[in-house]
Amino acid sequence: MFRAVAWGSAVPAMIALAACASGGSGSAKGALDAAAESYVKLVLAVGRHDPNYVDAFYGPPAWKAEAEAAEPVALPELARGARDLLATVRAAKGPADRKRYLEKQLVAVYAEVRRLSGERFTLDDECEALFDARPPRHDVAEFQAAHDALEKLVPGTGPLADRIEAMRRAIRVPREHVEATVRAALATARASGAPQAGLPPGESFEFVLVTGKPWGAYNWYLGNDRSRIEFNVDLPTELNGLLGTMCHEGYPGHHTYNVLVEEHLVKGRGWVEWSVYPLYSPQSLIAEGTANAAEDLIFSDDERRRVLASVLAPVGHVDPQAVLAWDAVQEAMLPLRHVRPEAARMLLDDGTPDEEVVAFVKRWSLVDDARAKKALDFARVYRSYVFNYTLGEDLVRAYIGDGPDRIEKFYGLLSRPVVPSDLK
Repeated sequence: MFRAVAWGSAVPAMIALAACASGGSGSAKGALDAAAESYVKLVLAVGRHDPNYVDAFYGPPAWKAEAEAAEPVALPELARGARDLLATVRAAKGPADRKRYLEKQLVAVYAEVRRLSGERFTLDDECEALFDARPPRHDVAEFQAAHDALEKLVPGTGPLADRIEAMRRAIRVPREHVEATVRAALATARASGAPQAGLPPGESFEFVLVTGKPWGAYNWYLGNDRSRIEFNVDLPTELNGLLGTMCHEGYPGHHTYNVLVEEHLVKGRGWVEWSVYPLYSPQSLIAEGTANAAEDLIFSDDERRRVLASVLAPVGHVDPQAVLAWDAVQEAMLPLRHVRPEAARMLLDDGTPDEEVVAFVKRWSLVDDARAKKALDFARVYRSYVFNYTLGEDLVRAYIGDGPDRIEKFYGLLSRPVVPSDLK
């Protein structure tokens, strides 16, 4: 039985254990199991250098306590550990999908350590290294075409941005009704999403409003089928986005994904590598892509409109007609979701001054100054992660398609080892 060692020497010790297990005296299962344990402890060690890195951990508590008690492992040592462990995994025998997942995750760990060490990547190169997919570029001509379509759809006269803003103001939920409305959206998503996913009895979440965050909402998975869902109220809350956001964070999005991973892969197959979730890894592109496609999996267009106008609008004290009017223009706005990734390139790759990037986001996304600045805050903190929402969604939607097996394909992504390059 392996005895835990201090993290100052744990990385080489873990690698040595995995390498030994992959030799002639160890079974294939033992080799990958040892490598998986090494991977988990390596991720926890990298997390000592970036508080955002370990998004969730529900493995043996002693592993986390050990990582937190010791001095942080030096980045060069972590880089060597990632390279050596990657070689060990590639040489080991075992299930192909398990090996491929560990390989891609370790490529990302190595890239993240290099980034933390000061190596600079373009966002495209960083996205490919961290998330196993290279993002396409989107020209302003695409955004202009969307604006041209919106000019014909959005009622009123005057500048398009002003007319869009008037429609947004009409669907804002008064601050005193935000919590009740978000909870109603989450309950509605759960009522449809949990049975469809076949979630285990007792799965649950806690919900809280927060401020001072660069994101709009976040799911923190706590293990044992539990999540903490946080909703940011820094900016005005628009009713139309709430159902999609709660599908994204809860059902059948992030909460569902993590519950199924824990049930099928950690508990079901004993694959301990799934008990840790490094944020900057291929796992995130799958998680965000499926979460962005989640709403359409449980609600048809007509059902979505009914829920928004008849269920959520009364709770949020918003005019149902304003809700339906905004819903009618949203499809034409879909190409504008690519504005923020392009803005991130401007900000982080090209060094464009903040005021110019803010102006770019405001002009093409048709948002106000506060939302444009929040987009810059997110890009500075999470960098190439921004592509997971757009590229991830595009890959997932193309993979599951529109056929009768789309639900089966979707939940397959949530309960077996899949990496983004598998979806191309």
